[in-house]
Amino acid sequence: MATETDDTEAAGAALAPRALLLTHIDPAGIDRGRLIPRAGIESALANGVHASISSATMFTPLDQPVDAVGLDAVIGDLLLRPDAARLAMIDAPGGWAWAPADLCWLDGAPFFGCGRHAVRGAFEALEAEGLSARAGFEIEFTLADGDADNPAPAHTGPAYGVRPLLRNEALIRDLLDALETAGVSPIHVHAEHGLGQFEVSLPARNPLDACDDVALARLIIERISMRHSLSVSFAPIPPVGAAANGMHLHLSVSRGADNLLAPADTGLPGQVGMSLIAGVLDVLPAATALLAGSEASYERLRPGRWSGASLCWGAGNREAAVRYVSGTADAGASSANIEIKPGDSTANPYLAMAAILAGATAGIVRGATAPPPIDISPSHLSADERAERGIRSLPSTLVEALDVLGASDTLRASLGDELVDLYTAVRTPRA
Repeated sequence: MATETDDTEAAGAALAPRALLLTHIDPAGIDRGRLIPRAGIESALANGVHASISSATMFTPLDQPVDAVGLDAVIGDLLLRPDAARLAMIDAPGGWAWAPADLCWLDGAPFFGCGRHAVRGAFEALEAEGLSARAGFEIEFTLADGDADNPAPAHTGPAYGVRPLLRNEALIRDLLDALETAGVSPIHVHAEHGLGQFEVSLPARNPLDACDDVALARLIIERISMRHSLSVSFAPIPPVGAAANGMHLHLSVSRGADNLLAPADTGLPGQVGMSLIAGVLDVLPAATALLAGSEASYERLRPGRWSGASLCWGAGNREAAVRYVSGTADAGASSANIEIKPGDSTANPYLAMAAILAGATAGIVRGATAPPPIDISPSHLSADERAERGIRSLPSTLVEALDVLGASDTLRASLGDELVDLYTAVRTPRA
């Protein structure tokens, strides 16, 4: 039972952290971080923390340094600048706090490889059109015991069942407590289709906060799993279980109080909402490299895995790359949104978000026309029928996806040539 002394110590830790975990997600999709002891927190918040350019942004997913966009992997420094507005306690009794970092040049100017800066830029372009956006992610992950040779999944089903929740009740209770302490209250947690697989659905926020929530939630999921002697995998193809892990992005865009994706009399969005969907579909082939950032991602991104491998959209269609969610009668028109399904946790969520916002904005600005929705699984159609309905496949390999990204005028204009080229250099597979 907690005592008054315990409560006082926890409150004191929340006000004066003993340590600050400062993290950012680099172009390789890896969470990099620095732990700042209590004595250095004030200085870190005011002045930032030095880091080499290579360690912050120029490592491949296998931790190989690369030269790119005129930068030498052994030369140069950046500042990691904590966003104090997002500081959160991840362990109140222990006094550990967390904050995301912006990447800046030493003079304080934004570094072109900073994902948080990319989201801000894409959101500002949307706001310039008199629009606002809200977004949230669903994170799938797989839990197993710590046996390296023969790991056993944390549950054996049934899929979407109650038993997996009951079997892991202590872990889930601690996970919910930790997320709420950190200021991220999930919409729900449920067992997924695969053995040992779960999903945490995060609430809709402004786009930058939504991406920060992903970084924070994954940190907490991993931390709580370790405390329960379980290993966690966010990989698109996990080491145990049969189901692939995705990270789905939900997006709605509004003009004032009007949700552009709210269903009209037809049950589908109005003209501007349809242009939004068209813009997202147009950018998706290039954005696939940002949403699905590993070679393993393309094992997941196949028909039949509910991964959205087919470039089309439809109401409630989980095999379409873009699933239209019209909302519910109780929640009203404000809950209507689109779900972008091809993404997984190998992505840098900030860059994925920035790309989708860029596509949505471009579609609205030019009044793009969306193709008709698809009301059947594309795999149930013949090749001729898919061609007739304009259904194409997204890139099937990372190399192909990176080539399409490199040729995208929309994403080069939004993200900048240097960021696109840095991302390509870091993500290109090596022998």
